[in-house]
Amino acid sequence: MSGFSREEARFFDVAHEGAQIRAVGQAAHSLSGLTGLRPRSVVVLPTDHVAAAAARAVVTLVGELEVPVVITDVLPAYVGPLDVVVVVGDNAGRDDALRGLITAAGRGAETVLAGPDRGPLLDDAPQATTVIPALPNTAGASPLRSGAVLGAILALPRQPAEVVAERFELLASEADAELELASPQRDAATNPARQLRAQADGARVVHTGLGRGGSAAAGVAAALWSTHGIPSGVVDADELAQAIERAQQANPAGPADDIFYDPYLDGPSELVGLTTVVWSCETTVPVVQAGSRVETAETDSADAAARAARLVARAYAATALDADAADSAATDE
Repeated sequence: MSGFSREEARFFDVAHEGAQIRAVGQAAHSLSGLTGLRPRSVVVLPTDHVAAAAARAVVTLVGELEVPVVITDVLPAYVGPLDVVVVVGDNAGRDDALRGLITAAGRGAETVLAGPDRGPLLDDAPQATTVIPALPNTAGASPLRSGAVLGAILALPRQPAEVVAERFELLASEADAELELASPQRDAATNPARQLRAQADGARVVHTGLGRGGSAAAGVAAALWSTHGIPSGVVDADELAQAIERAQQANPAGPADDIFYDPYLDGPSELVGLTTVVWSCETTVPVVQAGSRVETAETDSADAAARAARLVARAYAATALDADAADSAATDE
């Protein structure tokens, strides 16, 4: 076999997630106009499902916000000179986001674009818009980049760019460490992302999270998996037991012993099983309902954002890996 394996090719964008965070930190100086600013609101216009989930995750993780954050597809009518409008995501052709950016800049709002490295969104952005450059040669969605951009915008009014860059270097190092564990070269014995992918293979998946960090990671994981062809949903931890109960009621054991049962007339005897994945940024492994898989960050850091970054990196890595490493090897030979 020559060149990259199938898994390695899919893993290319995933492997850059640490670099994506680092690049945002290094570009924080370009947002120095936000330092000391007390905006009326920060309006986020995501260009895709993953970017929207990443923005919601940051809001969840921060908890008590010093400024309202509005995540929307359409620019609010009130936006003006007192507001910050940021477009995040990797869909280069999102016309609504471009129109919102142009309108916001025309009204005197501070505007920021963290989009793809080419396309009409970048080409036609207003001159007054601060552009955070995308990494070259990456094409897929970057949840950690989208989250980092919003995190920087929320931090810069009260922290200098140098402090933000230093903090993002820490987060990037944690993501890099997680992605090293998730490398396609590692089998399921030492690869937590591959273990996770194997458990979800062929199942209906429900993600949930414990605490703000876990909830943030769960929402991004569900968005990533669904957009990468692994159907999944997300539910609050308080509603998980009820969701499982309803799934079991809707999926009773099939009439395997019924001599009158006809699969062509009566349909499948049993639906696909349900797998629940519980994401947690706690420093101790939580006790959860039997049958649920718990994902915790394997790090000594007690920083909730750092632990969440690792979990998001793991969730993203799982989308690039085969459930069985042997499957990939057999296909690529």
